Amino acid sequence: MNFWLDRVKAHRILLIIGLMFCFSGCDNAEVMDRVYPYKVLGSLGGSEIMVKFNFDDPTAREVWLIGDFNNWAIGKSNPFYPDMPLSQGAKVAMQKDPSTGFWTATIPLNAGRYLYQYAIDQGIFIKGDQNNPDKYELADGSFKSVIYVLDK
Repeated sequence: MNFWLDRVKAHRILLIIGLMFCFSGCDNAEVMDRVYPYKVLGSLGGSEIMVKFNFDDPTAREVWLIGDFNNWAIGKSNPFYPDMPLSQGAKVAMQKDPSTGFWTATIPLNAGRYLYQYAIDQGIFIKGDQNNPDKYELADGSFKSVIYVLDK
């Protein structure tokens, strides 16, 4: 029971933080990127849905998005998406927005549940998304983040 109460509290805190940013005069898109770890952008017309991931680590030199959608690809020999399909293990390099310091990547996903993490500085550090309250706890105390992509 406490788990669900903690998740509700976390969502409320994120909402309050977002509202504080709005009232301080920042861009609404920036608030959404800071508050929400991902945003479903919409369908491409087929079964794939575009999803934008947002990661806040201004000190990172390089960030890759890894998950079960790309077979946790962090190998140096793996080609990058979109040169290779995600399902074949393509790496997803995130781009840093110099004005906000956010790392972003937009990828197509089918409807479903996915686990993901971020590989920072060529996999030296791998961590889940601190801004996403949906987590899959691992035995070592770390976690993978969970995203639910719903078919519209």
